[in-house]
Amino acid sequence: MAGRQQYEDLVPKSEWKDQPEATILTIDLPGFTKEQIKVTYVHTSRMIRVTGERPLGDRRWSRVNEVFTVPQNCLVDKIHGSLKNNALTITMPKETITKTPNIPDTSKTVAEKVKQLEEKRVLEEARRKEKEAEKKKKLLEEKEGILRKLQEEAKAKELAEARKIQEEVIAKEAARKLQEEAIAKEKLQERKRVEEASLEYVDESVGKRKIIKPLLPEVDYTKPISGSGTKPVSERAREVVKPAEEKLGYLVEKEKKIEKGMMEKRRGKEITREDKKLMMNTGVAALVIFALGAYVSYTFCSSSSSSSPPSKPE
Repeated sequence: MAGRQQYEDLVPKSEWKDQPEATILTIDLPGFTKEQIKVTYVHTSRMIRVTGERPLGDRRWSRVNEVFTVPQNCLVDKIHGSLKNNALTITMPKETITKTPNIPDTSKTVAEKVKQLEEKRVLEEARRKEKEAEKKKKLLEEKEGILRKLQEEAKAKELAEARKIQEEVIAKEAARKLQEEAIAKEKLQERKRVEEASLEYVDESVGKRKIIKPLLPEVDYTKPISGSGTKPVSERAREVVKPAEEKLGYLVEKEKKIEKGMMEKRRGKEITREDKKLMMNTGVAALVIFALGAYVSYTFCSSSSSSSPPSKPE
């Protein structure tokens, strides 16, 4: 689709010449041809209208629209014109009037008045365009000022929101760290209680290695228990293993409680490295107690078998 045509108004130069037989009006119209110019006479206002337009290229056109007042002593039905060397010449023949003495020639005065009016019109048009340009410039400056103010307000608001979000993140991070420290401290205490319930650390050192003694007393299964007489093997094993089973049951209950708490935290995605370590230590302690009980049973049974007399063959 072709764009709209843009017009540029041309204000041509004009010149009046007063001759005895006619008044001649010369108008400069550079670039126009005879077919592009139209000259008409307006009877109601006794004026000549000159119009025309020509293309400048790239959808731009130059146009002219000017009016000129015809002198009173001209014959309007004999007005004619011609275009030559980019100049339009309009000849307005005069009426033949016998001049009487003391009557001034007014044709020159009329031409001067027409010229003055034309100059005044051109000046007023230029002033009007200048005022319109100043008004547009002022409106543009006001618009730019409003846009600049809105941008500054938006930027300040964005910075305030970013600062607020940063403060909230810092506060949440501090609260999370405090919570993690409290949970880690609690789990550490629980782990210490479990370790104290399963093992007893002795300060004795052998070289650079510490000796760990079990809580269960050392029993010589080859010797009878003083004051108890002779007891069955199963009863003696039960007396030795019973404390280990109680300890094992206590540790199992503790492990269940800890695992339950760990599962709840795992659902809330709050489990930490300390919790994992505590679970591992609890499981190891339970295995140690279980292995200790098994070892005691095995040792007792082996000792009983070696100490019993061989049966006599029949």
